Amino acid sequence: MKFEYFTVPDDEAAALTVDGAPIDGSVRSQVVDPASVLGQLERLLGGPTGDDGLRSAQLVAESADGARLVIRLSAHLVSLFAMVQPATLDALVGQWMLSRRFRRAAPEDLHAFAAGLHGLCRGAGRRVYCRATADESELAAAAAPASPASEADGAEPRPLPRR
Repeated sequence: MKFEYFTVPDDEAAALTVDGAPIDGSVRSQVVDPASVLGQLERLLGGPTGDDGLRSAQLVAESADGARLVIRLSAHLVSLFAMVQPATLDALVGQWMLSRRFRRAAPEDLHAFAAGLHGLCRGAGRRVYCRATADESELAAAAAPASPASEADGAEPRPLPRR
């Protein structure tokens, strides 16, 4: 998946980005999933410890083919992250990197992402969103016709792989 974080004034403006057009000023990542991974960040910042991350993000729009989702980050997460002082951002990212989800991520990429997201969260009067786009390989696998054996079994098509 490709994740693009951006700011706009409201859900309606965010939903207009579901078409896949370029987004000015976005912060991109291949590994920072807005639900589960940002939920971990929210817990590090003092959010609810029993939360599975789903309160950290809410679906705003989905493309007709299911290839793209637009997700709003919770106001709580945005305000908590905006309060982090730039001088302590590296220490916070160091703790965040201990997550098993970041085993293959380059530390400098996660630091750059965190700095970019921090800038978005500190912006005034706008909400922070993420557009998640499925990789071409995931789309091809989902669009592939079902095998005759699975059609005969009445099996449902398989959903896109989740990360």
